[in-house]
Amino acid sequence: MLSFNGLYGQDAHEYLRQCRVLYDRMQGLPTLAAQLGDVEFAGGYPLTGALLHWLVPDAMLAMQIVTWLSAGLAVWFFYQNLCVLSPGAHAKSRAVFTALGLMLAPYFVRAGMTSMSDMPGLAWTLGAFWLGLRVVYKGRNADAAGAAVFMAFAVTTRYGLAAVLAPLAGAMLLMLWRRRNWTGMLLMASTGLLALAPYFWVKSGIEWQFLHHSMGGKWSVVHFFQRTFTNENGTVQYVLPNILYLLFPLAHPGFCLLLPGLLLLSKKTDLVLPSKKVLIASLLCYLLLLGGLPHQNLRFLLPAYALLLLLFFPAWDRMFAYGFYFFKRLTWSILAMLLLVQVIASVKIIAPTISRNRLEQEMAAALKPILPPGAVVYSFDVDVALRSYLPEMDWKNMWMYRYDYFEPGSYVIFNEPLLRPQWEGQNPMLNWDHLNQSHNLELMQTLPGGWGIYKMMNDE
Repeated sequence: MLSFNGLYGQDAHEYLRQCRVLYDRMQGLPTLAAQLGDVEFAGGYPLTGALLHWLVPDAMLAMQIVTWLSAGLAVWFFYQNLCVLSPGAHAKSRAVFTALGLMLAPYFVRAGMTSMSDMPGLAWTLGAFWLGLRVVYKGRNADAAGAAVFMAFAVTTRYGLAAVLAPLAGAMLLMLWRRRNWTGMLLMASTGLLALAPYFWVKSGIEWQFLHHSMGGKWSVVHFFQRTFTNENGTVQYVLPNILYLLFPLAHPGFCLLLPGLLLLSKKTDLVLPSKKVLIASLLCYLLLLGGLPHQNLRFLLPAYALLLLLFFPAWDRMFAYGFYFFKRLTWSILAMLLLVQVIASVKIIAPTISRNRLEQEMAAALKPILPPGAVVYSFDVDVALRSYLPEMDWKNMWMYRYDYFEPGSYVIFNEPLLRPQWEGQNPMLNWDHLNQSHNLELMQTLPGGWGIYKMMNDE
């Protein structure tokens, strides 16, 4: 209904590029050398899209279908986790909580629409907890191998999920060791390593370059108390410091406003089970990772939010049972208000995503009759998206390199008022200023969103 192809921002377009490259490699076609995105992003999501591309002719649609299927899996795995953690709860209570708490949470809805690794990563993580908690809580040692496979898939989809899964893996190994199940430990390790094998094919030649990820050496305790960061992503100022940003899953309308109320209904006995302690350790490890990074991104908090929901389910089940028994009308009113708030928040959160996607497509449509095939185009921010829609052009990124020479007769797409506040003193603005000093730039057309396409006329 929204005519949305799932592509939002640079990351989604980079995943699409990697999907197409991997699909070509599977067919034995020559591919270009590794680019920056191959180092920055784990390869699990584009690899899954490339595999589905064999059945779905359109790579964009294949990537979007992977997201949709992942959303369905995430909901199912979440419900299965509730069954493991609270087997005595009524099925209706678990189903309503899954629907209101997770499935209709605005950031979950958006992640289920966009061609990003957030939803596949969440699905594999919840799958790993489902099987892993059965090992820890129910003694089902045979599930350790399956949990290890899901862990490997999760980490190769998003590197940061290793922080969530490390406590779970440690708890599983500890339980297997206490039970003297050496075979189970060996099987868990071997299946996990086997599930990692596709990653080394995807990253062949750059296996260990993920250690040079742009955020790899940026973690610092100081960042917990900062809200302004300057790095290769420019200068960004947030409303709150990182330590308060970590509380957003508990009280932000992009997640679920019911959680603060459930916090008041919680009891200490809700957290005494070994499985709950594993969830708490995983949650704290992940928040510790995010808080020390020099940026804030609410979509990264989705795994933390899912773990919070699992921890707060006993409080919800208490409210659900007693509320419908003693205060049926009030309980229905609360749930109806909650649903209304989540629908409104979903619209507000999804609107910028749809708007950006339409901006990118409108720019591509406006540029197609202007740019000749093979034209050299210097740009930043929108160039990754435009490369998806206009692959026949020779795109030059103004962030990755500092250019001393610009090809005569080439084109530039830029938006100085939008970009200068964040990128002053860094490559995008240094390249732009150098361009204006060394060439006459003729504005050919103003593009949607205040962007302009310029042609280099001659050197001064």
